[in-house]
Amino acid sequence: MTVQQRPAWAVHLQAAREARGWGPFETARRLREAIGITSHPSDKVRSLAKQVTRHEKGHVFPTDWAPAYAAVHGIPQDELFPAPPPSEQLVITGPASTVDQSPLLDPWDDVVRRRELIHDAAALTASATVAPILAKLTEAWQASEPSLPGASVSQAMIDDWEDAAVVHGRRARVEPPAVILAALAADFTVMAPHLKRKQPDAVRRDLAHAAARHAMLIGGKLVDLGQRRESRRWWGKTRALADQSDDPLLASWLRSREALYRRGDPSEDLEEVLRVASEARRLAGERPSAPLAAAFTAEAQVLACLGRMGEAVSALRSAEAAFDKMSTSTVFDPDWARREEGLWFDKSLIYTLAGDVRQATEAQNTLLRPDADYHVTVEIQLHRAALGARTDPTSGLEEATRMVAALPQDRRTTRYLGAARMTLNAIPDKAAALPAARELRALLSG
Repeated sequence: MTVQQRPAWAVHLQAAREARGWGPFETARRLREAIGITSHPSDKVRSLAKQVTRHEKGHVFPTDWAPAYAAVHGIPQDELFPAPPPSEQLVITGPASTVDQSPLLDPWDDVVRRRELIHDAAALTASATVAPILAKLTEAWQASEPSLPGASVSQAMIDDWEDAAVVHGRRARVEPPAVILAALAADFTVMAPHLKRKQPDAVRRDLAHAAARHAMLIGGKLVDLGQRRESRRWWGKTRALADQSDDPLLASWLRSREALYRRGDPSEDLEEVLRVASEARRLAGERPSAPLAAAFTAEAQVLACLGRMGEAVSALRSAEAAFDKMSTSTVFDPDWARREEGLWFDKSLIYTLAGDVRQATEAQNTLLRPDADYHVTVEIQLHRAALGARTDPTSGLEEATRMVAALPQDRRTTRYLGAARMTLNAIPDKAAALPAARELRALLSG
């Protein structure tokens, strides 16, 4: 394949659209409907129609919109977006004769892969010198893009920052918080001057949309690092930017994420966090969607942490109902298919706190499989320790201590430490003086 050729998925997108007799604007409206948006302001449709054209030209891969495209065209996602054939592979040879097979860097995903290359630079070169070089190239690329009329940014820059939010979110599941925070800081520092400049309304909304997703991750990583004061600044920034985007589903989604991060902080006011989760549910509306399901799960987790188990279980069931009624994924989480796994996580947490051994164990057994994410495995094992500590305090405490002690120092986040505290909270009062309890408390306080 040459750079001039369009990737197969781009050809498929155009063919599927034309086969239905739709133009880019009609496609844009149908994509919005597929993710639960029923109103179609002309500026939003026009902006998305431009993205549809860019997708069909192969300029940028529709990372967020792929599930919606599959839904509106009635074509399985893996058929609509096939993997590149072997002939489109190239070999990247690093120093010391290391060889890595990587897909050809087509124009459609250069913005995503550029960031991944920055993250992975140490694996491809003998030193990290390539990272600042790639960062400089990114700056040069941004400077070379023509700005939108009356704006200080280009459409390509906005699309780039949207793609960056996806990359950062995926990396956040596997890399230490400080690493992700550094990458987020690099992007937000570039966005910040544009946010305070006067922009055309459509540009202001799109820029706020991308910036809000970054701000949420910054707030979350600060929580992970135990930086509560700084995180509160960024939660306020996240809410303000999400509201400026004029996208209530995005505002709902990001408030749910805020609540989920904050509920694990032992210093938080959980009643305040519950209000954030309730606001997320209000913003999501009543139509089943990913943000509505996420809002219910956020409420369920916070209610469980408050000890309001009946309400927590009711909210969890509402989340399951919303998930079951959804017709497709949404743009707010490109990995929304993983949300079913997330519901099992919610069950594990809530039923562990409720002391429901049967349902908590079922959820934990479902999640503890060889291919589970690192963070899922750690938290579920800690849930299991807390569940067992109710009847066998010493064993549960020792298991939680072993799990925390095995974590590298840079991964001892607020999230994991909060999960470990569940074991201390679960033991009978008379077990609080056990040596194993003292050891776990000392580990968590140190």
